[in-house]
Amino acid sequence: MSRTRFSAALLASFLVPSTALANPDRTFDPLSMDRHTPETTVGIDFGYEFWDDPPGFDDIGVFGLTIGGHYMSASGLGGYLALPLSYINIDPVLFNGDSELAVGNIEAGVAYSKWFRTNTAVVFHGGLTLPTADDDGPGSFQYYASVPRYGDLVQRVPNSTWLRLGVSPMGREGKLFWRADLGLDFAIDDDNNAGDLSPILRLNLGGGVDLGAVTLLGELVTNIVDNDNGDDSASTLALGARFASGTLRPGVGLLFPLGFESSNGQQQEYLDFVLLASLAVHIDTN
Repeated sequence: MSRTRFSAALLASFLVPSTALANPDRTFDPLSMDRHTPETTVGIDFGYEFWDDPPGFDDIGVFGLTIGGHYMSASGLGGYLALPLSYINIDPVLFNGDSELAVGNIEAGVAYSKWFRTNTAVVFHGGLTLPTADDDGPGSFQYYASVPRYGDLVQRVPNSTWLRLGVSPMGREGKLFWRADLGLDFAIDDDNNAGDLSPILRLNLGGGVDLGAVTLLGELVTNIVDNDNGDDSASTLALGARFASGTLRPGVGLLFPLGFESSNGQQQEYLDFVLLASLAVHIDTN
């Protein structure tokens, strides 16, 4: 086979219709972006953060864990629930070397999905985070655990209630996936100075390629925070993969911080990277 014919065949293999694949997903389950999809899904997300001796700490260990899911009916109406948990281990300088598994702000809401083409959809979602986040001892540092899904920062702000609104268009063309998230978070109380962070604009963009049993993913998550000193923005970049096994979609990845800054405006280098692990379970409700 000539080089030209080989190149054409390789390109065609990436652009074949999705019906050529066995039981293909029409959208992908993100590792770090918003979780909402048109398909009923239950998921567990885990993030282990690698910190390089942040100021004021001899050592800090941070694990982020979220258990949640969303139900979507055949009509497109649905709802979702998320329970964020954070394991924080602080060096002996603070809290006598204590550690704690802390509960974050439980979030519940409604969703509506609409398919515009066979493989193109949009999901609208809105909900409330309840002020359930622990604010005692190591639990008061649980905002560190928001990095694995940085768009869910408000789930780990203690003593605060938030209104969250978002829209997520997504789709597939051949073996290629794409997705975007646009959202706004508003603090609806002023406890713990939550109003200093409000509103938060969320802008996410991601996609991947379906290779059959594995989907390779890249995801950019950005928060823009409005405060008295001007707008602050920071992002995370996740690179990873999900694997298909029946209704199970386990995933792994690495996440890197981009543009995180300290209070004096200097570049923050203390968070090196995050190891991601995730399991999404698809449930047929149609």
